Amino acid sequence: MRSRFRYLLIVVCLFAASAVHAEKEQTFHFLTVADIHFTPFMTCRDKHPCPLIKQLQAVSVEKWPAILEKEEAGMPHYRQDTNFSLLVSALQTAKNAAKTDNAKFVIVLGDFLGHEYRRYYVKYTGDKTAAGYQAFVKKTMTFLTNELAETFPSLPIYNVIGNNDSYQADYSADPHGEFFHDTSYLWSNLLRDKINRADMQRIFPVAGYYALTLPQDHLRLIVLNSVLFSDRAKGRRMQEAAEEELNWLHQELLSVKVHHQKALIAMHIPVSIDVYATIHYRLFRLMELWQTPYIERYEAELQQFAPEIAGVLVGHLHTGWFQMLTFNNTDQLPITGTPSISPIFGNSPGFKIYTYSSDSRQIENFHIYYYSLSQNTWNVTTSDD
Repeated sequence: MRSRFRYLLIVVCLFAASAVHAEKEQTFHFLTVADIHFTPFMTCRDKHPCPLIKQLQAVSVEKWPAILEKEEAGMPHYRQDTNFSLLVSALQTAKNAAKTDNAKFVIVLGDFLGHEYRRYYVKYTGDKTAAGYQAFVKKTMTFLTNELAETFPSLPIYNVIGNNDSYQADYSADPHGEFFHDTSYLWSNLLRDKINRADMQRIFPVAGYYALTLPQDHLRLIVLNSVLFSDRAKGRRMQEAAEEELNWLHQELLSVKVHHQKALIAMHIPVSIDVYATIHYRLFRLMELWQTPYIERYEAELQQFAPEIAGVLVGHLHTGWFQMLTFNNTDQLPITGTPSISPIFGNSPGFKIYTYSSDSRQIENFHIYYYSLSQNTWNVTTSDD
């Protein structure tokens, strides 16, 4: 009788533990970072050529952190891009936050390179060759990828192309070109799933977009290269590439609907800046960031597949923001921006941790971590504050 009682007690305890685990899994968290805009040129000042850049060119990427740590003297000021000190501080804080909230994955929403990266490279090296600049950009992207991998060694990291991320100039893209080919293999190493890694290496080289199925709640992550849709985009075959991407997006969303999934869409440049927005009525539209034909096609996709979309995540604006699009007076779609790490526009560096609900199958709320350069402290606020 005693042994049967013990067996029953064990079963009850296991059932209770499973119920608690199930309750906890009704929501999960993920972390977003945007607009890192890393620059190694800040300490060069009037040195022509700059010894630091020459040294970085000469050594392997694995030696960059030790060199940068030795050369830099503290945090940047407002109106400057991200130096190594701020990068390390932001990533360490993000690592701790991800651990505290048990984040399941990380999304980096584009713009890895600092502003005017090519101009500073030429200024501080005297090298005007495309090959020299491409080699330095490739090293920089490898360095940043390594830093992300070391910060989140057990989490999958999904990266997005920004308008500064290119072997050419700002807003330039080369579909099927070397940058997308090189970056696909570099970034796919941050994925933990072999199938997702292979899918990214197959799709990403086309023009910097890809889609993967996440293990959490059967989510389909759709990563767009919205630089192709920008009114400032330049490069060969841009119209053809943009239309091809929108055709691909339609097929992805159709597949999500057929397979009863939910889509989480990530991109760098949002469609526009709105004070108030619905799909049928827009008040105080301040600025269009995409070309009009692409806006119309994209919004048609959102309207058609709104019930299948859990949320849209963007960067580019260097501030945290949120709006709700309403479709047919019933379907609501959250669109949300992540603040930048770079304080170049006078903003406080920051990042977000989102809460996704498996019950509503949508993003429900978020925490914003932000850094005060004047007070030298990281702080946190929630969407309920």
